[in-house]
Amino acid sequence: MRNENSRTSVELIQSLERIQELLEASISLARAGGLKASAASKGAHQSKAKKARNDIDLSKPIRPFVKQYGIGMSGPKKFTLVLAYLAGGDPSKNVSLEEIKKHWNKMTAKGLLGMKFNRFYSANAKDNDWVNTEKTGLYHLRPSWKKIFDEEH
Repeated sequence: MRNENSRTSVELIQSLERIQELLEASISLARAGGLKASAASKGAHQSKAKKARNDIDLSKPIRPFVKQYGIGMSGPKKFTLVLAYLAGGDPSKNVSLEEIKKHWNKMTAKGLLGMKFNRFYSANAKDNDWVNTEKTGLYHLRPSWKKIFDEEH
């Protein structure tokens, strides 16, 4: 019975964290005028996302990098973005969760990541096959990581 209650609590917490993430993303969109976007501006945004996917400038300092590419992204996408920067876009390079968290917590301003670090982000990024971990606390990019720039994910 105790395990069942514990499992239910974990599932409830994960669901609430997903809801929180969606609310934060919705508020960000509303503040940015995203709810008033016309079809033309949506098309421009999609073409910009596709361009960004092919022309990622990893030579920038981390804050301008996150500011440029992280706009409108969810927490798991932002987690993948920070990992991509720290790994230099190299899927074979492992980055510790602590290093990701350290950089993340320096960029919680609304113009950058806009939210506190949450371990749910790494799990969801893993579920979407953008990142993986073979050893606890070490993450690396998956070949599909650039899909974070796609609108439908």
